[in-house]
Amino acid sequence: MSDDKLEREKKLKDLLVRLTDSPFYKRKLADYNLMKIGLKQISTLPITVKGELRKAGAFDNLAVDRKEAVHYCESFGTTGEPTSAWFTKEDLETGIRQIKGCGVRFAKEDIVLLRFPHGLTAAALLMQQTCLKVGATIIPGHSSVTPYPKVLDLMNRLNVTIIAGSPREIELLAETTRLLGLNSSEHFPSLRAIIVTGEVVGERRKEHLKQRWGVPIIDIYGTAETANIAAMCEHGSLHVLEQDVVVEALKEDGSGLVNAGERGLAAITTLSHQASPLLRYLNEDVISVEHGLCACGQTESKLVHYGRLKDRTRFGEIVLDDKDIQDAIYSLTPVPDAWKAIQQENGFHMILDSERYADWSLEGIQVQLSEMLKVTVTAEIGFGTLLNRDELARNVASKRQVYICKRDNEDPDTSSSILLRDLLRRGYSEFMSSKYEKAQQLFEEAVALIPRSAEAHAWLAAVYGRQIDAAWSLTEKIKLFPMLENEITTALEIDPALPLARRMNGSKLLNTPDMLGGDPAAAANEFRYCIDQGMNDVEIWVSLAECYMKTDDPVKAKEALKAALALEPMNEKAAQLLQQAKKRKYL
Repeated sequence: MSDDKLEREKKLKDLLVRLTDSPFYKRKLADYNLMKIGLKQISTLPITVKGELRKAGAFDNLAVDRKEAVHYCESFGTTGEPTSAWFTKEDLETGIRQIKGCGVRFAKEDIVLLRFPHGLTAAALLMQQTCLKVGATIIPGHSSVTPYPKVLDLMNRLNVTIIAGSPREIELLAETTRLLGLNSSEHFPSLRAIIVTGEVVGERRKEHLKQRWGVPIIDIYGTAETANIAAMCEHGSLHVLEQDVVVEALKEDGSGLVNAGERGLAAITTLSHQASPLLRYLNEDVISVEHGLCACGQTESKLVHYGRLKDRTRFGEIVLDDKDIQDAIYSLTPVPDAWKAIQQENGFHMILDSERYADWSLEGIQVQLSEMLKVTVTAEIGFGTLLNRDELARNVASKRQVYICKRDNEDPDTSSSILLRDLLRRGYSEFMSSKYEKAQQLFEEAVALIPRSAEAHAWLAAVYGRQIDAAWSLTEKIKLFPMLENEITTALEIDPALPLARRMNGSKLLNTPDMLGGDPAAAANEFRYCIDQGMNDVEIWVSLAECYMKTDDPVKAKEALKAALALEPMNEKAAQLLQQAKKRKYL
């Protein structure tokens, strides 16, 4: 094993110890033997989702004494409830090291203009601390208090060498440059690089920015909760910061990893973070990861960021992420100064704004975008429809750009769905190991997470059914039966076609006395439905045979028992029924 891999294994071991200092993870990992976990086994540990962090609050995920935390961040989701992140001095040093290693290569001679807002995120602070560390000069150009012409004036007079800000801020600065009749190479000769973060920057957008400014564009990818995840080298590749994070690209159903280079949901484990470490944190981004040697000489995995999952749009089998739409828009000539994609039933309606809109052919744009996106695209083009250029010359607060407008019913909470699958998977494992109390706990968590999950209710019913079978006292059976019945009823109300719910209903109808609502004939119909839907295990055939024996149908009972014994010749229950059938001369 290489020294780098040994170091990562050691960091993971340290992380797993440190996680138990967090009240949140101490509870979450109580049933796991962390001593047996290495990098290869990390996928056996549970994922963490935003909803859990929001519920945990500001202090529950703090893994150090509060006095050791020197910086605090928050990230707000669509619910308005924040997720919290704390930083120790060591965490800040880690962030500084990561930024220093990106393709910009900060130097003491640099004069760096920071166009980030100093809000509840780490981007501005880490960039500022990096400049202090290397001795570079900092110019704070806060985006909401420093007008664009003032920023350009500072860049020109003070010989700024690096700008750092969001991609949209850099685009708006470029448009202001045009409005003021300035030329990038002539008026900003000292500028040598631009650092962007906070939005998706595909290859075409990066190339567009490079053409506007004439300097390399370096992207840094991260989130408020995790800090930096990947940094771009001078050759334009986003490299995972493998010394400090483990990045997994998960299938959308949470069942495992996607293949190298395929798109998946980002799950981030922060190996180095001290204050509020995270384990397999589903940050709701779509990424791909693949290995290989880069032209820069780095062997760290290359990451591609496709955008937020909430911005993903689907049209039948066609799935489009932010980067796909961005790549299409930034392939236009000219590239629009502002744009918006409004989701329609079968495609998009695009609004495109450019001072050169007369150079466009409306029909040509619609054809080009439709071909690239593989969906129908209509468009409207103009000047001033989305961007008020007069405001660029005034001190107007910067606003976060909304690029993709989705239909209201197109925003599934996929992170909750993945957590649901994880809970059901773990519950099923406990159920099959006859650990019914633990299975019950996990299925109850699943029901609490997504109350309208028919599968979660059906599995909870299955647990109650096994507990009824195992109960010694009639009192305990009577106590559990209404709980079983309620979960079956709820599951069927949510999804009447769910095979597992129909199977549990069949078991209830089979095992309940006739005077209390039992109905073996109806139970047989339920089991037959499940078999038609693909269920083919010995237990369901045995249950079906019981139904036919109770309804005096020897031919069908014989067929069901033959199917059961073909699957498991030594099955005890099937053998008992076989003896009963022989006594009753069924066979």
